[in-house]
Amino acid sequence: ADPWTPTTVYRLQPGAKVAILTVGAPSYLAGQASDAAAAQGVACDVHVVNGFPLAADFMDAVASRYRAVITLEDGLIGHPSAGVRGFAAFAAGHLGGRTALEHYGLGNPQVAPSEHYIDVWKHFGMTAEALTAAIVRLNA
Repeated sequence: ADPWTPTTVYRLQPGAKVAILTVGAPSYLAGQASDAAAAQGVACDVHVVNGFPLAADFMDAVASRYRAVITLEDGLIGHPSAGVRGFAAFAAGHLGGRTALEHYGLGNPQVAPSEHYIDVWKHFGMTAEALTAAIVRLNA
C-alpha cells in the first residue's frame, strides 16, 4: 500500500561511509553483505534503485554522504578498460571524481556459465562475500 518511490533504503548502518546502490534481483546480496560487514564492525548503507527518474538531489546527497559507493546490478556493465554501461555508467557519470566507485555486474555474458543466474553472478564476483570484502576494504 506504500506509494512507489524511485529509491528505497534497504540497510541504514550508523556511521556508514560506504554505500551500495543496487538495482534489481541481486539487491538481497547487498543486504547480506551489509549485515556481514556490520557483524565485523564495519558500516555500509544499502539503497535500492527502483527506477528512474531519481530525485533531483539523490546522487548529490550520495556523493556528500559517502566516501565510496559500490554499484550492483544484474545487467551488462561492460569492463573498465572499454567503459562501463548500465547503472554503473549512470553512477560513474554522477559520482565520478566525488567518491570512490566500484562496480559489480555482468562484464561479458558471452564467457559466463549459463546454467543458472546464480552461477553467472558468481562468475562475475556478484556474491555477498565479495561485496563484504569490498565494503571492508573501502572502509580501511
